[in-house]
Amino acid sequence: MAEYKGIKGFKVQYLDQDPVPAVAGWSSGSNMATARNGLGGAGTQTAGLAFTGYNGTIDVTSTEEYDGSTWTAGGNMGTGRRFVTRSGTQTAALAAGGYDAPTYPPYSAATEEYDGSTWTAGGLLNTARSGAQGAGTQTVGLAFGGALPPNAKTGATEEYNGTSWTNSNPLNTVRQTLGGAGIQTAALAFGGEVTTALSATEEYDGNSWSNSNPLNTTRTTLAGGGIQTAALAFGGSTPAVTGATESYDGNSWTTLSASLTTARTQLAGDGTQTAALAFGGNTPSLTGATEEYTVYGQPNTFQNVGQVWYNGTTKELKFTDETFSSAWATGGNLGTARRGLAGAGTQTEALAFGGRTTVDVGSTEEYDGSTWTANPTGLNTVRRFLAGCGTQTAALAFGGTSTANTDATEEYDGSTWTSNPTGLNTARSQIAGCGIQTAALAFGGNTTTATGATEEYDGSTWTTSPGSLNTARIALGGAGTQTAALAFGGEIAPITGATEEYNGATWTSSNSLNTARQQIAGAGIQTAALAFGGEGPPPLSATEEYDGNSWTTSPASLNTARTGLAGAGTQPAALAFGGEIAPITNATEEFTITGTKNIKTITVS
Repeated sequence: MAEYKGIKGFKVQYLDQDPVPAVAGWSSGSNMATARNGLGGAGTQTAGLAFTGYNGTIDVTSTEEYDGSTWTAGGNMGTGRRFVTRSGTQTAALAAGGYDAPTYPPYSAATEEYDGSTWTAGGLLNTARSGAQGAGTQTVGLAFGGALPPNAKTGATEEYNGTSWTNSNPLNTVRQTLGGAGIQTAALAFGGEVTTALSATEEYDGNSWSNSNPLNTTRTTLAGGGIQTAALAFGGSTPAVTGATESYDGNSWTTLSASLTTARTQLAGDGTQTAALAFGGNTPSLTGATEEYTVYGQPNTFQNVGQVWYNGTTKELKFTDETFSSAWATGGNLGTARRGLAGAGTQTEALAFGGRTTVDVGSTEEYDGSTWTANPTGLNTVRRFLAGCGTQTAALAFGGTSTANTDATEEYDGSTWTSNPTGLNTARSQIAGCGIQTAALAFGGNTTTATGATEEYDGSTWTTSPGSLNTARIALGGAGTQTAALAFGGEIAPITGATEEYNGATWTSSNSLNTARQQIAGAGIQTAALAFGGEGPPPLSATEEYDGNSWTTSPASLNTARTGLAGAGTQPAALAFGGEIAPITNATEEFTITGTKNIKTITVS
């Protein structure tokens, strides 16, 4: 009798349980030395920071630093308090306001800045308050909401420039003990309370707040992290203590199946939507418990379309059936056809800038999901083969060439480009980049030869990373964040499909693209990226999806094969625009993944 291996060329797997398409969940980390609630938090999953809070007796000044496995003591704050704002990183954090019990009134305006070892006083908030939330960085920060004496709530919003606070337009819904995420020009506020818990969500564009879709779980004293278009909310009080976790895609919240292992309120946390950190709080008793949220593919047995296995527990032969679909659809054309341009933002809020028509241009256009609108104010330095990152209202442009390679760096605020006199340390073109305006990464490119040089931008200055790409190259693609980046494709003579992952310090080689190519575009994050277009050497339409380990060729190819194009968005909602197919094109396409994979049982009828 014929065997399945003989027919299909491989053996049927024997599994004790059905495989899953992806695993996303909370796992335990090391406990903090000081259990506390009402604390502040900043940083990333592998470089976290905990500060202040209430230990059941007093408001503490202690600071602890997390390295991805262990908490160690940092420098003490000048003033112990609870319910401070939080923003920044482990080595450049910002805390403001809070409840300072020994003083009266106990609502504080104090600001402190942390440099990785010491806290120093900064400019006072204009509105002293407790239970406000923060976003952004140490030098480009944001504070919003909070409580005022004796029992009032506020929507007051203030922007910090590294020295002083300036009042901006308030939240539409006044509240305290809310969650927050994002940057100063693209922030997110969610949850909190007035007299009862709220679900209200608002987005800040650097000037004013607009209402968005609410949380699915109404709650207060919650925590969160990420950016405005990819945020995570977790924990809090409904008033019952909850571990509920939700993800935000820039429009709506989705309740995730993975809740905190330890449900709690008055906790702290930060990180990204796919790599978050939660610590401290009340369960209702004080806790120092730490949890890490990670989205990753399950090793060895993750689902593939058409995968066949025998479930030894249920005694059934099963397979995965493709009930989802992916496709590129035509969007609105760019006003200016060009190649070698750069992009930023999302599928429905994108930005295109720079490139070459018959001459190099600085033209800037904004996309609303259907139409591109030209901004009469273009880049200050016209150029092609530059890189970009960030959002439509907070973008960054860097590198490129016109008559010569440039180190030029410019910031976009939604209307105007501003040149930073401090440019890249290594001037180059055909460069790749990722991240946000205040936390960007630049890597690879062409000086006079291919380089692997990597630089990090903090909102004002570029710093050369000790970790260079293992494969120096030009005309490569990039995706992800400053501390979790992805580099793929490019040219090193010959063209390559080499892929590398960056962890904030070093690059590690991963599995290569299935189709080697240069002048490629990308979108998404390190564990869920998309690569499309490019040259191999003819213009290509091939699209590939990366799951944090390997690339899979998508059945959906670009309708217009092209090279030198730009990309924006996420893996399930990407945007491709511009490029060259001989001639140069203004074509725009939108990539969408819909549906899911289903497990089906093989039966005999």
